[in-house]
Amino acid sequence: MNGSRLSDDDRARIRARLAAGENVGAVARALGRHRQTVSRVKEDAECRDRTRLAVKLNFRVTEAEHAHLLTAIRSTDLTVSEAIRHLVRQATCLLALQSPEIEAIAAARRDLAAVGNNLNQLARLGAVGRLHWKAGDAALVRKVAARVDDLVDEVVGLIAEAQGRACFDPAVTPTKAAAK
Repeated sequence: MNGSRLSDDDRARIRARLAAGENVGAVARALGRHRQTVSRVKEDAECRDRTRLAVKLNFRVTEAEHAHLLTAIRSTDLTVSEAIRHLVRQATCLLALQSPEIEAIAAARRDLAAVGNNLNQLARLGAVGRLHWKAGDAALVRKVAARVDDLVDEVVGLIAEAQGRACFDPAVTPTKAAAK
């Protein structure tokens, strides 16, 4: 992967990991890219985010609906704009998670990544003969570590989608994470 141009998938992976709370160095190491490359993708994403809220919606509701909306908003500490964006996400089948849920998922991602790192370290120790185990154990540990890495990528995608950074295409079927 190093030395090649970034594909759209590479950029999406980088943006998703950054959105999930990983720092530039961790993303660069995980994806085998230079820190400066990841920083450029991050700056580009931040530039786009500045103009992201450029659409203004006007709509009519009854007084009763308005009163119910305001009551719901007051109970959640959301602004009116945040509440409407939340409703739009729900209506368009995007994840509509709130900050505490996203933070909990991000914490689980970090824990899962730590497990993967520990498994990789075990595999390395086994490969150099520092652990005594059966012949198939090293392969099994590597297989589990690879699955943990896949799960981390899925969680990163979930967080990015929840934060509205995943693209919406109503013609696309549910994501592979939702299908599992």
